[in-house]
Amino acid sequence: MSQTLKKDVCELYAPGYQAAQVESSRIQKCLPPEVQYACLYWVQHLQRSGSQAYDGEEAHRFLQAHLLHWLEALGWMGKTSEGIQAILSLEAHVPVCYLSIIYKSLTCP
Repeated sequence: MSQTLKKDVCELYAPGYQAAQVESSRIQKCLPPEVQYACLYWVQHLQRSGSQAYDGEEAHRFLQAHLLHWLEALGWMGKTSEGIQAILSLEAHVPVCYLSIIYKSLTCP
């Protein structure tokens, strides 16, 4: 997932497109089934494994680098609400002090 997700993952080069305006074959090419599965279920797998998203851990590094890319991918998949639920679930799973570090990394240069 970390190797696939990036800004403008479908390479449209213009913000504002809606998923309905983009051919599903393009979305499938940019987000193959295994990436879509990972986007939808990585939080559940993390929780069931007993792992945490502590500072420096793989999940924490992923969130710092790819939180917005992950949300963009979910938008293309039509699964934004599932992403919101995953974030809420993750918030309940991760200590508050670590969430503030993740969110801060999104807003600080």
